[in-house]
Amino acid sequence: MMNSMKQIFKKTPVQFFASICLLLALTSCTGPTAKEQFPAPSSLPAQEKFLPKAQKSVRPSMHKIGILLPLSGPHEALGKELLNAAELALFDAQSPSLVLRPYDVGKSPQTAVNQALKDGVELLIGPIFANDVKAIRPLLDNKNVNLLCFSTDQTVAGNGVYLLGFLPPPQIERVIGYIKDKGMKRIAAITPLDAYGKVVEQTLQKLDSQGDISLVGIIHNGNTADAGEDLEASHLIADIELYKTKGLEALLVPEGGRALAHIIQTLGVQESLQLLGSGQWDTPETLAIPGTNGALFASIPPEDWKEFATRFQEVYGGPPSRIAGLSYDAIALAAALENKGYTAKDLTHPQGFSGTTGLFRLTSKGLNERELAILKVAPEGFTLVSPAPRTF
Repeated sequence: MMNSMKQIFKKTPVQFFASICLLLALTSCTGPTAKEQFPAPSSLPAQEKFLPKAQKSVRPSMHKIGILLPLSGPHEALGKELLNAAELALFDAQSPSLVLRPYDVGKSPQTAVNQALKDGVELLIGPIFANDVKAIRPLLDNKNVNLLCFSTDQTVAGNGVYLLGFLPPPQIERVIGYIKDKGMKRIAAITPLDAYGKVVEQTLQKLDSQGDISLVGIIHNGNTADAGEDLEASHLIADIELYKTKGLEALLVPEGGRALAHIIQTLGVQESLQLLGSGQWDTPETLAIPGTNGALFASIPPEDWKEFATRFQEVYGGPPSRIAGLSYDAIALAAALENKGYTAKDLTHPQGFSGTTGLFRLTSKGLNERELAILKVAPEGFTLVSPAPRTF
């Protein structure tokens, strides 16, 4: 099995992470441009060529990485999928000094973290859910161990906690920036009355205050993001017609799934408006919703994701979820930084890192920024209309 897997994984995103680590180390000596920091992944040699020669003849020091996942309980299947992705990244890294230790948060997040700290981990990855992050944060105070979690809840970020999840602001800013370049600025939105909707609304208000858009109005969908049943047809249609008299050019509907289907069904085809979405649209279900044809949304680069998804399918027999890609990228990041360290300075390098979910960087506030592609909904599927930038 090992030999066959080696044949499958000759070139991997982890090798690209490793090259970034080397290039960052050389920056102070050579002063390369930002473009030079990111050579094409296909041109990269194997990671072993980036190891100092002295390390090849001596046993390297071990770097313990802990991953906090629900390996029991109601979310066990998701936890094991993320563990599979992490182990795949570890295999691809082929680093003799990197040790991955899984800890089950399904029963007690606190017990899992205490054991990880006792084991001497240098970096913690996970957990998935914000409530688990809140439960373990006090245990990490003054421990000099940073946490890369998969949550998108911005209230848990900061003070050594970094969010890897797909945050709304980069998605909204990217798609709006794209249509702005096409001459459209007058925008309205339909947002849910929850934490996600609030972040979307704040992002739009920020863009409006900066003069990047003219925010015509926001319609609140009072139900959850999974239902969308509370949005009255008469209320929605009346508001949209009013906004059209004010020069409305584009309508943002960030929700996906059932909520999106309900809104589009209620709204009907709006040929005079450019429909905009978010990364939540990046599922096969969106293609089955009448009225979404021609819509634009920002999501992770499809070419980066396809390579990872294909290998994951070959090894584990099923397609990975988007969050599994984050697990892979977290381990790849750990491998890239193993000879530098996992301090805040290392984790938040402004040039960022590139992986299965594209180019991203962590911020000093514990959030993340991403370079995303623009996709268009078409009868044959999602088509790429603007590739993701390869540098920040």
